[in-house]
Amino acid sequence: MVIRQISTYAYELALPASIRIHRVQPVSLLDPVVNDPLKGQRLNLPPPVEVDGEEEHHVSSVEDSRMYRNELQYLIRWAGYHPLMWEPAKSVDGLQAVDEFHQRYLRKPGPLERVLGGP
Repeated sequence: MVIRQISTYAYELALPASIRIHRVQPVSLLDPVVNDPLKGQRLNLPPPVEVDGEEEHHVSSVEDSRMYRNELQYLIRWAGYHPLMWEPAKSVDGLQAVDEFHQRYLRKPGPLERVLGGP
């Protein structure tokens, strides 16, 4: 919690005694809480846009892919939403951003059809 603003570049923080750092920290090291969710916490996306009568969210880009618990996931940069989010492949299947990602990074994990040389 912020106690007070020291200058335009630093804030004094209320920290537990167990944290052994100086209470005054530069702004460059501080982030709003909303942009730093707890592990596993999911924040709400911006409102969807309507495309052909259906609501959709816009994907700015795919930043990475991984296999997690035997499931393909993509690290997605959603338009208008700051934190990146890992999403299951089935949630972003068929998006142009996914195809562009795999064109740039041929060795990253991807759909089984792509790996086996299918469509």
